[in-house]
Amino acid sequence: MPFHELELLAPAGKMDVLHSVVEAGADAVYLGGKRFNMRALRPDFNFADEEIKQAADFLHQRNRKLYITLNNLYSDNEIDEIGSYLLFLKEVGIDALIVQDLGIVTLCEKLGLGIPLHASVQMGIANLEAVRVLEQKGFERVILSKNVSWQEIAEISADTSLGIEYFCHGDLCISHAGQCFMSSFGGGESGNRGRCSKPCRWQYELHGPKDEEYSGYQYFLAHKDLCLYPHLQELVNAGVCSFKIEGRMRSADYLAHLVSIYRRALDRLIENPDSYRMDEDEYNNLQEHRVRDYTAGNLFGRMGREGIGYDGQREPFFISTAQPLTPLNISDYKKDLPSISLPQPELTVQVSGLDSLKVLCDLGVDNVILECEQIRQNRQNLTQQFLHQALELAESTKTKIFVETPRIVSQNDLETIRRVRYMLDSDPVFGVIVNDLGSFKLFKDSGLELWAGYGLNTFNHKAASLLQEMGVSRITASLEIDKSHLKSLLGSVLPVELMVHGSLPGMVSDYCVIRAAQAGGEGDCGLYCSQNDYELVDRCNQKYKIITDYNCRNYLLNPFDLCLFPHMSQLLAWGVRSFRINGQYYSPEKLAMVVAIYREASEGIKDGQWNYQDNYSKLLKLSPEGLTVACF
Repeated sequence: MPFHELELLAPAGKMDVLHSVVEAGADAVYLGGKRFNMRALRPDFNFADEEIKQAADFLHQRNRKLYITLNNLYSDNEIDEIGSYLLFLKEVGIDALIVQDLGIVTLCEKLGLGIPLHASVQMGIANLEAVRVLEQKGFERVILSKNVSWQEIAEISADTSLGIEYFCHGDLCISHAGQCFMSSFGGGESGNRGRCSKPCRWQYELHGPKDEEYSGYQYFLAHKDLCLYPHLQELVNAGVCSFKIEGRMRSADYLAHLVSIYRRALDRLIENPDSYRMDEDEYNNLQEHRVRDYTAGNLFGRMGREGIGYDGQREPFFISTAQPLTPLNISDYKKDLPSISLPQPELTVQVSGLDSLKVLCDLGVDNVILECEQIRQNRQNLTQQFLHQALELAESTKTKIFVETPRIVSQNDLETIRRVRYMLDSDPVFGVIVNDLGSFKLFKDSGLELWAGYGLNTFNHKAASLLQEMGVSRITASLEIDKSHLKSLLGSVLPVELMVHGSLPGMVSDYCVIRAAQAGGEGDCGLYCSQNDYELVDRCNQKYKIITDYNCRNYLLNPFDLCLFPHMSQLLAWGVRSFRINGQYYSPEKLAMVVAIYREASEGIKDGQWNYQDNYSKLLKLSPEGLTVACF
C-alpha cells in the first residue's frame, strides 16, 4: 500500500469534537446518528440529522471524509425504519457506512444506494476467507478484529483488494467483538445493540483449587487501553491503510491531542519510511495524558497478565455494578396451551463425546452437534477416528450428525478448519453449522447442508434472506434475541432454530485468566485448566465458570443455564420448529434426563397436552445452581 494512501481516522461525538480532530489532522471522521448506532447509552454523543448534514459539508469543504456508524444488530422493526435513514445519508453524501448486521447489507443492495460499505470490528472478521466473502458482497474496507496479530494482518492484506483498517489507540474489550453476551444475560442490555453495561469492568474473585490463594477481588477482565504508537511502521508494513482511534465519547481536547501526535508520526513515516523512528518525547506525552495504562494487545502474540489493570487504580468510574440474578422457580411454569394444532419440534443437541452421543441416539434425537472447539475440560477432540465412530453410532438411527465450527476463527485457526473440511470428505456428516463467514466459505461447496450458528448473530429477516442467498438452509437465532424480536424473525424465509436449554457462553476471550493468575502469568501454558475447575465470582457471589479450548481461549459461562421449557408451547405456536440444547458441558446421565424431558413435552404438545409441571420441577432439581430465561 503506497504511503500516501495512509488515513488517520478519528471519532467525534459532538460538533466541537469534529472541528477539533479535523484541525488536529484527521483525514476522516466517524460518527453516529441519534438512532441506530453503538452509543445508545449516551445519546448526547450522537449527531442529529441536521448536524450530520453540517458535518458532511464541513468535512467535504476541507477534502476530508465522513463515515457513519450503523454498526448495531437491528430488529425487523428497526430494519424497516432504517431505509429512510439510509436514503437521507445517501442524499447527504457520506463517504462510507460502517456496518455489522448482514441485514443492512441486504437493505443497501435493495435500495441501490452505492454507498461504500466498511465491515465493522463488531463483525469479528479475523481471517482471509471471511474477507473474501466481504469482497464478494461488495465491501470496500474491513476493520479487522482487534485480536489479530501483526503476522495475521500481513497474511490477510497480502491477498485481498479490500482496504485494511485497524484500531491503533483507545478502549479495548476483553472479549472478541460481537461475541460478548454478558451484558444481555445479566441485565438485558446488549453490547451488540449499543447498550453494554461493561461487566468486564467489574471486580471479581478467582476461585480455583482450595490450596491456591488469590488476592481477593480484582479487575480480572479490565483490559488496559490500546496504544500502537510505537508500532506504526510495523502496521504499515503489514498492510494497514487506515489507522483508527477509538473514543466517540471523549472530549475535544483529549482527542485533538491524540490525533495531533499520530498525525505527526504518520507524516514522518510517509516522508521518510526507511529512516522513520518513533518520537520518544511524544510517546511520553501520550503516557502522561493516558486514561488507563497502555498495552499493545495481541499485536505481537497472545496477551498475558501485563495487559490487565488488576488493581483498578486507573479504571474510570462506571455506574454499572453486578446485580443479583433471579433464578427460575416452579411458579414460572405456564399451563396455557394454544388451541391450535402444533407440530412436534426437532431436537438438536450439542454433545461433548461418544458416550453422550450414544445416549441421544437411543432417545431418538433428530440432530446431534459435534464441536470443533476442542474444549479441554471435555477431553474429546474431533479426530477422524472420533468422527467415524460417531457416524457408525448414528447409522442405524434417524439421528443426523452435524459438525459445528468455532465462534472464533482467526487467520492462524484456518488450517484447523481446513483439516476438518478434509475429514468430512472421508466421513461426510449430514451438515455443518458455521459461526463465522470464513468457515462458511470453506464449507460452501462441500455438498453438506449449511446452518448458521448463533455466532453469526442473526437478528432480522433481511439478514436471514442474505444467508439464504449465500446457501444457508437454517438459522440459529441470536442468543440475545428477546421474545418480541424473535416473533418477527420467525417470519423470515429460513427455518429458525432456537437454543432452549444449556450453558450460556457469556464471552469468549483470547486472554487466559487462569494462566495469568499462576506464578505471575510467566512461562508457557501449564494446562492448569485441565487439572482443576476455575470460576470468576462477582460481588453478588455469582459464579462464572471458565472453560478453555485447545487454543487457550477462555469461555466465561453465565451463572445460570438457559431454560425455556415453560415457554415451549408458546414458541411452537409462534413458529419455532427446532429446539437446541447445549449439552456439551453435561454428563451423559444429566444430558439424557434433560433431553428426555424436552422430548416427552414436545410429543405431548403435538397431542394437545401440556401438563408437564412435574417435568419442569425435575429440570430445576437437575440444575440446583439455578436456571434462567436470559434475554427471552
